Amino acid sequence: MSSDANQLADGIAVVDAFFDGVFAPLEAWMPELERELRAAQRPLTGPALAELTRAGAFGVLDAGERPLYGAGFCGSAAVVGEGNPLAWWQGADRHLLASSTFGPGQAVIDLARLEWFRVPKQTGEPHIAGPFVDYLCSNEITLTSAIPVVVDGEFWGVACADVLVAGIEESLLPSIRGIAGAALVNAHGRVVVSTDPDRETGDRMRGIGADDSEPGDDALLVVRSARYPFALVAPK
Repeated sequence: MSSDANQLADGIAVVDAFFDGVFAPLEAWMPELERELRAAQRPLTGPALAELTRAGAFGVLDAGERPLYGAGFCGSAAVVGEGNPLAWWQGADRHLLASSTFGPGQAVIDLARLEWFRVPKQTGEPHIAGPFVDYLCSNEITLTSAIPVVVDGEFWGVACADVLVAGIEESLLPSIRGIAGAALVNAHGRVVVSTDPDRETGDRMRGIGADDSEPGDDALLVVRSARYPFALVAPK
């Protein structure tokens, strides 16, 4: 294996460790969250959901292992009957997201279009969505890690945490610095972080994504994560 390939492998290990640290507090919250939702008188209102999940979401943010920008729970129609189904706290002051694009009667339709809600609902598995500009919450380029909450076979929502791309960039770049044109890409071949000033977050790299019909570029080194939907690539 070349020195660049070794360095990319080290970089993927950094990425894996980073997201292990993002998911860990979410996974730790799950038993308590499920107990509280079971005990609640459902369907909840938006304010009742926020009251129910506030301490758990703050526990995720207090974990402190990763630079989380926000955390919370987004309930399905089985949990929230009216009001905002997204109980979300974000920013340095951890303010509650008080408004959203989700209105009464529209929540299920709107949420079904959002990757961080839609994919865990469909697969029953944790998922990382992004990078995307999070117009709903932070207005920053964001990666959302989500875990589905499924109780007795029924989907009740997702527990999520956000990291800004700047946070993973700070962790990853030291491990790939010196590799010209190196980039972290997601499962769709979209750039997350790059050492190439001409390649920006969100740019497409054809032939890299798992859903690409084109063959991979033989001129690239590609080292994929075994646990998360990311790969580190660089010119050979």
